[in-house]
Amino acid sequence: MPLDPNAVPGLLRALDSADVYVRIPAAEALGKIGNPVAIARLVATLDDARPDVRRRVIGALTRIGTEPKARAAAQVVPGLVRGLEDADPSVRWAAEAALRRLNISSARAALARWRGVGL
Repeated sequence: MPLDPNAVPGLLRALDSADVYVRIPAAEALGKIGNPVAIARLVATLDDARPDVRRRVIGALTRIGTEPKARAAAQVVPGLVRGLEDADPSVRWAAEAALRRLNISSARAALARWRGVGL
């Protein structure tokens, strides 16, 4: 069932909820909707205290970045790069996988810098 794009403002507000079980589905829904307007707010949510929320945000950014209609791949790369520096290894792994999946020049360059290749 497609999600209503009109839900984006409410979902963006839900990312501020004190309840992790509100923040996680909000991030997932924003990724499914695929509206690039959510990118900045999702990137800000990478500061969430919960790694499970941060992983969902990485997933949402990946979905937005790979949505052909959104044409937002380059816009999500900075947020995914932030994920490479996360304290939680599962978030770092998700960010690395997302950058590989995007497979655009800025994502490949970010991965090379992170791995220390060509420095």
